[in-house]
Amino acid sequence: MSGPTTVFIIGDPVTALLAAAGIRAAEALYEGYARAEALREQHATARDAAHVADRAANRQGRAALEREAQAAEARFEQLIRLSEQLGAATQVRATRPVRPASDNFLALAAYTRALQELAVELQGILLIEAARIQDENAEQQPLLVAPEGATALPILTTAQRLLARIAHLGPPPENIAALALELDGTPPGERAALLATELRRRIQLHIEALQQQLVQEATATIVRQSLKDLGYEVEDVADTLFVAGGVMHFRKSGWGDYMVRMRVDAHGGAANFNVIRAVDAGDNERSVLDHIAEDRWCAEFPALLNALEIRGVRMNVTRRLEAGEVPVQLVERDRLPRFAEDDAPAPGAKPLARKLQ
Repeated sequence: MSGPTTVFIIGDPVTALLAAAGIRAAEALYEGYARAEALREQHATARDAAHVADRAANRQGRAALEREAQAAEARFEQLIRLSEQLGAATQVRATRPVRPASDNFLALAAYTRALQELAVELQGILLIEAARIQDENAEQQPLLVAPEGATALPILTTAQRLLARIAHLGPPPENIAALALELDGTPPGERAALLATELRRRIQLHIEALQQQLVQEATATIVRQSLKDLGYEVEDVADTLFVAGGVMHFRKSGWGDYMVRMRVDAHGGAANFNVIRAVDAGDNERSVLDHIAEDRWCAEFPALLNALEIRGVRMNVTRRLEAGEVPVQLVERDRLPRFAEDDAPAPGAKPLARKLQ
């Protein structure tokens, strides 16, 4: 039995980032398919003379779209080959959405856009990880090729060779740029060697900090989707939940006034889970059901831990209270999110309008 539980969150960078990318690609594809279906229904009655007149143009558009889809797929295959150098090919393959039937123009367009956006995100993930693990030897070549179309600049100095590790991340922070400039102006010798060592350190810290922020944003996506996969209704939260801290509520249908609150600290390294009960203003009465609600959440909690770990997010329990050890928190209903079940008609309630025969 368990009451409030505190966990420390550890995210495996590559696994978590790729898992979140796959989730976002699936969501984008689902939304694209929904829009395609809506458009198909809107234009279902207009597929007569205008459709026949535009048949030739439609064939040209389909051919162009097919070429665009094939180009996106070829780019994805290239990313798989690059990810093999990082040992992440399996995870990258798992993010790939399924291609729809080729005769569905709108669905193919949604798939192509989703795959293109996924490829951009995957490339960024792979390049950051390659920069992070790259040997600190200033002479080493990048592990992965630069993004297609990028212009290679001549690397002449130690500072420039070191900065090449983060060239794909945009302009370097001021503290790195200033140190690189100082290194370039320092003659070879002991001081130059010390400056180079410090520049390597700052570059490494910059890469790790950037990747850590991305992992924290990915964690929000993974937690939200994992809860949905387990059948919970989840409050909408920003991807910055594990960056800036905050709270998220979730529950299952049939839980009534009970839900679980997850509170994340400001640094995203720890989270606290506790069962709460929605009450009307001024109501502070305890219920015999509180203990049952805590036991129920205790039984389901391991399934969430397992689902998160599969996607690269591990939660180590650091504090766990027994059910009933502290009272279930009572929160005024108006201060809590509303879920779909809250807006559903009460059992036995009459519909607002009778179905027409």
